[in-house]
Amino acid sequence: MTMFDISTLHSNPNHNKSKQADDDDDRQSTTGSIIEVDYYHANPLLVQSDEAIIRKVKNDLDTILGTSSQNANIVDAAIVRLPNAVNWYFPGSHSSMPDVQSTSLSNVYFAGDLVKTNHGSWSQEKAFVTGMEAANLILGRRKDYGIIGLGEEELHVEIGRKAVKLFKELLLFGRQLNEDGNGAGALPLLGDFLR
Repeated sequence: MTMFDISTLHSNPNHNKSKQADDDDDRQSTTGSIIEVDYYHANPLLVQSDEAIIRKVKNDLDTILGTSSQNANIVDAAIVRLPNAVNWYFPGSHSSMPDVQSTSLSNVYFAGDLVKTNHGSWSQEKAFVTGMEAANLILGRRKDYGIIGLGEEELHVEIGRKAVKLFKELLLFGRQLNEDGNGAGALPLLGDFLR
């Protein structure tokens, strides 16, 4: 699950402030936030009613955000179901991804979660970062200008990365891994077919 506070992301000046509705509108002044919640690998949710999904989202937000969410009411909700909409990455796919700036056309830039970046983020976050990188290049800035790097890898991620690298080296029978993580050599080995 990923949660976004859209009001904060878009710097809404009325975020968490009361505002008077139009004179013709009999609604009371409003406060609140616009929250987007995305669930991944959520096939069990696809068959549920909108009301059941809204209850689940509210429950999850109450757990994550605590009192501020527990005291809030849902005023409006929209459910979007996107079956099979998640990108499928596979071992070796990184080498097929385009760079942020096209190598063929100097005025073409790419952004999205299938674009190469050294940032380390994935999915929506990677799409956002590569969009910033493309904008920076268009404006003549350093590609990473204004982009906050990821912190140190969590221990379990670092151990996993080292284990995969060791496993690949064992499969390649000692051949050196190049920058893309592929083994350099003329004859294909078992590891070449597992990437």
